[in-house]
This record gives sequence, C-alpha cells and structure tokens, in this order.
Amino acid sequence: MQSLAVTAVVILLLAILGGPATFLLSRSVPRGRSLFIIHRIFTTLLGFSAAMMGFSLMIAHVSIIVRVLGLVGMLSSGIGLVRLYRRKSHR
Repeated sequence: MQSLAVTAVVILLLAILGGPATFLLSRSVPRGRSLFIIHRIFTTLLGFSAAMMGFSLMIAHVSIIVRVLGLVGMLSSGIGLVRLYRRKSHR
C-alpha cells in the first residue's frame, strides 16, 4: 500500500508542478552550448512527462478538481514546450 501511495504522489506532483516548472524553465537561456543542450533535453523530458501525466489525470475517473489540475498542468507544459522550441536556437 505504501508504494501505491508514493506512486500516486509522484504522478500528482509531476502533473501539477511539472507543467509550471516547464514553463519557467523555458524562459531561461543557458550560456554555454553544452548547458544549452542539457537544458533543452531536461526541459523537453519534463514537459512531455508532465503533459502525459496531466492527460492521464484528465481522462481518469477522479473528481473534477483533479481533472482541472491535470488540465492546468498539461496546458502549461504544452505552452512551455512550444515556447522552448519557438525561440531561436543557440549559436
């Protein structure tokens, strides 16, 4: 039972906090080329996983509040990913 609770907390945290974290990380621009690549990979993985967890919360049979939190996480991670890849690449 304890591992199920930990899994549920990880999914909720990733879905709810991963989207805004992706949005905030998409605003920063690292200076070095290697840091730029690592930042882009990490932010992409975080945003994609947050969007998938938010989507899974939206289609699950849970309360409307949890569905709205999943929607907010999914939308903010989607906006963050679009913002990350829309700006010009590092030279």
